[in-house]
Parts: sequence; C-alpha cells; structure tokens
Amino acid sequence: MPLLNDLLDFSDHPLMPPPSAQLFAEHLPVEWIQHCLTLSAHATVRRRRLPGDMVIWMVVAMAFFRNEPITDVVRRLNLSADGEAGMNLLARSAVTQARQRVGAAPVEWLFHQTAQTWGAERYQKDDWHGLQLFAIDGAQFRTPDEPELREHYGSANTSTERQSAYPVMRLVALMNLGSHMLLDAATAPYRR
Repeated sequence: MPLLNDLLDFSDHPLMPPPSAQLFAEHLPVEWIQHCLTLSAHATVRRRRLPGDMVIWMVVAMAFFRNEPITDVVRRLNLSADGEAGMNLLARSAVTQARQRVGAAPVEWLFHQTAQTWGAERYQKDDWHGLQLFAIDGAQFRTPDEPELREHYGSANTSTERQSAYPVMRLVALMNLGSHMLLDAATAPYRR
C-alpha cells in the first residue's frame, strides 16, 4: 500500500521532518472526509482550532502512530486550523472534546468506505491459484470499568452472581491475507 510505504520510509529516516496531513490527503480523497463529517451528530457554526476534518485526520494518524500520545500525534502532524499545534497552544482536553464532538459515525463510515474501495483492489502475490485469500478472526478485549460499558458488553462470567473485573467486548474482523487490509469488523457483547 502506498500510504504504508510512505510511513515506513518516514520511520526508517528519523531525521526527516515529520509527515504532514498532506501525506494522508494524497491517499484519502477529500470528498470522503467532507462526506463523513456530514454524518456527525454535532454541527458547529464556529471555526474551532481543531475542526472536524482535522479530527478525522488525527484518528487516521493515530492508527499509524499508535505508540504515541494523541496530543503528540496532533503536534507531529501540526493539526490545527491555524497551523500552530504547538506544545502550549492546544490543550489535551481540546483534543478529547474534539473527538467527542465528531463522534463515531464519521469514522465508522470512513472505515467502511476505505475497506470497500481498497479491499476490491488486487495486489501482486495477492492470489492463490487465482483466488483471493481472506481470514476471519476474533478477539476479546477488556474495556474500562464504566457502568455504561458493563451494561452494554457484560462480563465474562455473567451466569453467576460474580462478575469479571472488567466488561468484556468481543471483536470479529475480516482481513485480506495478501494486503492485510481489514475489510469489515464488528463488536458485540460478551454473551450474545
């Protein structure tokens, strides 16, 4: 994947300047970003320091820089309306509030759009005897111990009075084995 190659090139050369949101913009059509923002439950009139489109870029970048704090990702990519996402100019709470303001629906739509588009692409060495290879796998994750999460996902041992220490979420995903592209994913409560 060209985007992954660009990011790997960046990580191989630590003295290079950090990539900008422009790097991601080369691989994600701006129309997709604009459309997914129309799905946000929260409309805003004022122009914020961290507008919705920048929040979407931030979420995409978080997948590539997953070992870094979110605020560092914002600063690394200089994601802000005025182009000044410096250390003292953008509060951590602003990043959290921006993610909450945009919500999950735009990111979910973008995931499905990219999976549908890129998942249909064929790559060299992607075939086995003329067939594409896919895998389905699942996992369980402990979530933060919040009442809403426990009510939605449940516990690992809900057949008794006792509950596990954390709510447990199940995840299942479909992946192309050649490109490692996730084509679909779903979460569900532990007992369902």
